[in-house]
Amino acid sequence: MKPVVIIILISLVIVGVFFSLVAYSYTQITVNLEGVTLDSIDWASISVSTLIKIGLDVLRGDWIDSALALIEGINLNFIFQFSNNGILPVHIPDLSYDLSINDVYVGQGNSTINSTINPGETKEIPILQNFQRDSLTPTVKSIVDKNGIMDLHISGIAYFKLLILDVPIPFESTYQISIIDEAEIHLDNLLK
Repeated sequence: MKPVVIIILISLVIVGVFFSLVAYSYTQITVNLEGVTLDSIDWASISVSTLIKIGLDVLRGDWIDSALALIEGINLNFIFQFSNNGILPVHIPDLSYDLSINDVYVGQGNSTINSTINPGETKEIPILQNFQRDSLTPTVKSIVDKNGIMDLHISGIAYFKLLILDVPIPFESTYQISIIDEAEIHLDNLLK
Protein backbone atom coordinates (compact mmCIF):
# COMPACT_ATOMS: atom_id res chain seq x y z
CA MET A 1 0.00 0.00 0.00
CA LYS A 2 1.10 3.48 -0.68
CA PRO A 3 1.86 5.76 2.26
CA VAL A 4 -0.78 8.27 1.10
CA VAL A 5 -3.51 5.61 1.25
CA ILE A 6 -2.37 4.52 4.71
CA ILE A 7 -2.42 8.14 5.95
CA ILE A 8 -5.92 8.65 4.52
CA LEU A 9 -7.16 5.40 6.16
CA ILE A 10 -5.65 6.34 9.53
CA SER A 11 -7.16 9.83 9.25
CA LEU A 12 -10.59 8.35 8.45
CA VAL A 13 -10.33 5.98 11.42
CA ILE A 14 -9.38 8.87 13.74
CA VAL A 15 -12.26 11.00 12.42
CA GLY A 16 -14.64 8.02 12.76
CA VAL A 17 -13.55 7.37 16.35
CA PHE A 18 -13.89 11.07 17.19
CA PHE A 19 -17.41 11.28 15.80
CA SER A 20 -18.33 8.01 17.52
CA LEU A 21 -17.20 9.48 20.86
CA VAL A 22 -19.14 12.67 20.18
CA ALA A 23 -22.25 10.67 19.22
CA TYR A 24 -21.93 8.55 22.38
CA SER A 25 -21.50 11.66 24.56
CA TYR A 26 -24.52 13.23 22.86
CA THR A 27 -26.70 10.26 23.83
CA GLN A 28 -25.46 10.43 27.43
CA ILE A 29 -26.57 14.01 28.17
CA THR A 30 -29.72 14.45 30.26
CA VAL A 31 -31.66 17.58 31.14
CA ASN A 32 -34.22 17.54 33.97
CA LEU A 33 -36.28 20.11 35.82
CA GLU A 34 -35.23 19.55 39.46
CA GLY A 35 -37.13 22.34 41.18
CA VAL A 36 -39.21 25.48 40.88
CA THR A 37 -39.42 28.38 43.31
CA LEU A 38 -41.31 31.64 43.23
CA ASP A 39 -38.76 34.43 42.89
CA SER A 40 -41.01 37.51 42.88
CA ILE A 41 -44.27 39.03 41.73
CA ASP A 42 -44.51 42.01 39.37
CA TRP A 43 -47.33 44.08 40.85
CA ALA A 44 -49.62 46.14 38.62
CA SER A 45 -49.76 49.88 39.06
CA ILE A 46 -52.92 50.86 40.88
CA SER A 47 -55.23 53.23 39.03
CA VAL A 48 -58.86 54.19 39.33
CA SER A 49 -59.79 51.88 36.44
CA THR A 50 -57.93 48.99 38.12
CA LEU A 51 -59.77 49.58 41.39
CA ILE A 52 -63.13 49.71 39.57
CA LYS A 53 -62.33 46.46 37.74
CA ILE A 54 -61.33 44.78 41.02
CA GLY A 55 -64.52 46.02 42.70
CA LEU A 56 -66.72 44.74 39.86
CA ASP A 57 -64.94 41.37 39.85
CA VAL A 58 -65.47 41.03 43.62
CA LEU A 59 -69.16 41.95 43.29
CA ARG A 60 -69.54 39.25 40.62
CA GLY A 61 -67.82 36.79 42.94
CA ASP A 62 -64.85 36.38 40.61
CA TRP A 63 -62.09 36.43 43.20
CA ILE A 64 -59.46 35.00 40.87
CA ASP A 65 -59.80 37.79 38.28
CA SER A 66 -59.84 40.43 41.01
CA ALA A 67 -56.61 39.05 42.50
CA LEU A 68 -54.96 38.74 39.08
CA ALA A 69 -55.79 42.38 38.31
CA LEU A 70 -53.14 43.30 40.90
CA ILE A 71 -50.45 41.19 39.21
CA GLU A 72 -48.59 42.00 35.99
CA GLY A 73 -46.53 38.83 36.07
CA ILE A 74 -44.63 36.34 38.17
CA ASN A 75 -40.98 35.38 38.13
CA LEU A 76 -40.26 31.69 38.61
CA ASN A 77 -36.82 30.28 39.28
CA PHE A 78 -36.44 26.96 37.43
CA ILE A 79 -33.60 24.73 38.54
CA PHE A 80 -32.43 22.59 35.64
CA GLN A 81 -30.06 19.68 36.16
CA PHE A 82 -27.64 18.87 33.34
CA SER A 83 -25.79 15.53 33.51
CA ASN A 84 -23.03 14.35 31.22
CA ASN A 85 -22.52 10.59 31.45
CA GLY A 86 -20.46 10.56 28.26
CA ILE A 87 -16.69 10.61 27.84
CA LEU A 88 -16.21 14.08 26.31
CA PRO A 89 -16.89 17.50 27.84
CA VAL A 90 -20.01 19.13 26.45
CA HIS A 91 -20.52 22.89 26.15
CA ILE A 92 -24.16 23.97 26.39
CA PRO A 93 -24.69 27.52 25.07
CA ASP A 94 -28.48 27.84 25.48
CA LEU A 95 -31.82 26.26 26.28
CA SER A 96 -35.36 26.87 25.02
CA TYR A 97 -38.57 25.29 26.30
CA ASP A 98 -42.36 25.39 26.49
CA LEU A 99 -44.11 25.34 29.88
CA SER A 100 -47.55 23.94 30.64
CA ILE A 101 -49.18 23.90 34.06
CA ASN A 102 -52.01 21.42 34.58
CA ASP A 103 -52.12 20.90 30.80
CA VAL A 104 -52.62 24.65 30.22
CA TYR A 105 -49.95 26.23 28.01
CA VAL A 106 -48.26 29.06 29.92
CA GLY A 107 -45.56 30.22 27.55
CA GLN A 108 -42.14 29.77 26.08
CA GLY A 109 -38.87 30.40 27.81
CA ASN A 110 -35.25 30.52 26.79
CA SER A 111 -31.98 31.21 28.48
CA THR A 112 -28.31 31.45 27.74
CA ILE A 113 -26.57 28.72 29.75
CA ASN A 114 -22.99 29.07 28.45
CA SER A 115 -21.69 26.24 30.61
CA THR A 116 -19.43 23.25 30.06
CA ILE A 117 -20.37 19.95 31.68
CA ASN A 118 -17.44 17.58 32.03
CA PRO A 119 -17.73 13.78 31.77
CA GLY A 120 -19.39 12.34 34.88
CA GLU A 121 -20.44 15.80 36.06
CA THR A 122 -23.91 17.02 37.01
CA LYS A 123 -24.64 20.76 37.22
CA GLU A 124 -27.71 22.51 38.55
CA ILE A 125 -28.35 25.75 36.72
CA PRO A 126 -31.08 28.18 37.85
CA ILE A 127 -33.02 30.05 35.18
CA LEU A 128 -35.24 33.00 36.06
CA GLN A 129 -38.35 33.12 33.88
CA ASN A 130 -41.07 35.79 33.79
CA PHE A 131 -44.68 34.93 32.91
CA GLN A 132 -47.20 37.67 32.18
CA ARG A 133 -50.77 37.92 33.49
CA ASP A 134 -52.39 36.94 30.17
CA SER A 135 -50.92 33.45 30.38
CA LEU A 136 -51.65 33.13 34.12
CA THR A 137 -55.45 33.50 34.21
CA PRO A 138 -56.39 30.04 32.82
CA THR A 139 -53.50 28.51 34.77
CA VAL A 140 -54.66 29.91 38.11
CA LYS A 141 -58.16 28.57 37.49
CA SER A 142 -56.74 25.10 36.76
CA ILE A 143 -54.70 25.24 40.01
CA VAL A 144 -57.84 26.14 41.98
CA ASP A 145 -59.72 23.26 40.29
CA LYS A 146 -56.91 20.85 41.33
CA ASN A 147 -56.94 22.01 44.99
CA GLY A 148 -53.67 23.91 44.79
CA ILE A 149 -51.65 21.33 42.83
CA MET A 150 -49.41 22.52 39.98
CA ASP A 151 -48.31 19.84 37.53
CA LEU A 152 -45.54 21.50 35.52
CA HIS A 153 -44.55 20.02 32.18
CA ILE A 154 -41.55 21.38 30.34
CA SER A 155 -40.49 20.26 26.90
CA GLY A 156 -37.70 21.87 25.02
CA ILE A 157 -34.32 21.75 23.41
CA ALA A 158 -30.89 22.28 24.90
CA TYR A 159 -28.08 22.86 22.45
CA PHE A 160 -24.51 21.71 22.74
CA LYS A 161 -21.59 23.04 20.78
CA LEU A 162 -19.77 20.72 18.38
CA LEU A 163 -17.02 22.65 16.65
CA ILE A 164 -19.07 25.39 14.94
CA LEU A 165 -22.42 23.54 15.04
CA ASP A 166 -25.18 23.78 17.65
CA VAL A 167 -26.51 20.22 18.09
CA PRO A 168 -30.04 19.97 19.58
CA ILE A 169 -30.81 17.80 22.61
CA PRO A 170 -34.59 17.44 23.03
CA PHE A 171 -35.83 16.92 26.59
CA GLU A 172 -39.05 16.64 28.58
CA SER A 173 -39.49 16.96 32.31
CA THR A 174 -42.32 17.15 34.82
CA TYR A 175 -42.48 18.53 38.33
CA GLN A 176 -45.35 18.77 40.82
CA ILE A 177 -45.83 21.50 43.43
CA SER A 178 -48.50 21.92 46.07
CA ILE A 179 -49.19 25.65 46.40
CA ILE A 180 -50.72 25.03 49.85
CA ASP A 181 -47.57 23.27 51.12
CA GLU A 182 -45.33 25.97 49.61
CA ALA A 183 -47.41 28.72 51.26
CA GLU A 184 -47.17 26.95 54.65
CA ILE A 185 -43.38 26.62 54.31
CA HIS A 186 -43.10 30.29 53.29
CA LEU A 187 -45.26 31.43 56.25
CA ASP A 188 -43.26 29.25 58.68
CA ASN A 189 -40.03 30.82 57.43
CA LEU A 190 -41.47 34.32 57.84
CA LEU A 191 -42.57 33.63 61.41
CA LYS A 192 -39.15 32.33 62.51
